[in-house]
Amino acid sequence: QLKNGMSGVEYDIVENPEPSSHLWKQWKHLVDIEGWTSDDNSVTAITPSIGSTRSVWAVSKTPEQNFVGCVIWNEYDKICFMGFFLLAPEHRGKGVGSVIWDIAISRMPADHVLGLRGVPSMVEKYKKKATPVVGATLENYKMKVAEYHASMEKLSGDNFKLVNHLTPSEWNQLVEYDSSVNGRSRGEFLERYYKLPFVFGIVLFDGHHNIIAHISAVKTSQKEENVFKVAPLYADSPSIAMSALRVFSGVMYEMHPDADVIFHLLNIGSGPFLQSFFRSLEIIPHVSGVTLFSGDYPNKGDLSRVFIAHNNSCHYDY
Repeated sequence: QLKNGMSGVEYDIVENPEPSSHLWKQWKHLVDIEGWTSDDNSVTAITPSIGSTRSVWAVSKTPEQNFVGCVIWNEYDKICFMGFFLLAPEHRGKGVGSVIWDIAISRMPADHVLGLRGVPSMVEKYKKKATPVVGATLENYKMKVAEYHASMEKLSGDNFKLVNHLTPSEWNQLVEYDSSVNGRSRGEFLERYYKLPFVFGIVLFDGHHNIIAHISAVKTSQKEENVFKVAPLYADSPSIAMSALRVFSGVMYEMHPDADVIFHLLNIGSGPFLQSFFRSLEIIPHVSGVTLFSGDYPNKGDLSRVFIAHNNSCHYDY
């Protein structure tokens, strides 16, 4: 399929390339350069191969078929969650984006809602284009791991375990806990997520060995930047959420004492509880994105237990 934009950009259209395609490497490189910390390294690692991924690409009309632009979304739970609408800088503003956007929209099942998180500068454009329904806003709070650790006075006696040390039955309990919070079946995604070398997490247990909190961290941005995104934090109450944050600050400080940590918080569920906590530490938040939908897409699950959403387009929770 050949396209020739009015501006003279010549390109071909490719759909759903194999996970081994060079296009995915070029895409990851661009995502890293954009500095979208919300799209952490687990998103770029899992997206090419997870079964829910769909994609439309513009590629150069050369033997190399280099990256010009792409629209990438994941289909599950009656939603098409668009994780990426990205053009190579030299091809922006030339009409290529509109062409691949329209093809992508035409491929999405009619009974699914389109969802995305628009960066602030693009929100009005996306609202006019296809997603007029405004959902939650995502803010991020960034600090040194050492400051995070220092801001959490130590609590003794918390019964916790690293996720990669869980027994098979404890792992199944974690998958069930995840589902009990967000109302989704994310077992396959969580398995892929925790197999990644730059992901680690803990669960907290109560006295009966039931999981009462889950928190994890994943590398985000480029390798040399040493930044970790903390997500999700699901917990049964605010005090348990704070316990999980305290315990996890110790785990992080032991593993990555010189790293930065970034918390992306939504203004729904128990997100505002943590927003006010981080503001009390005088951390200035920045808006990462605004959630937009093409139609009504009610939140599932138990929002009161969502302190930090997982915020991963490979299997969206909130």
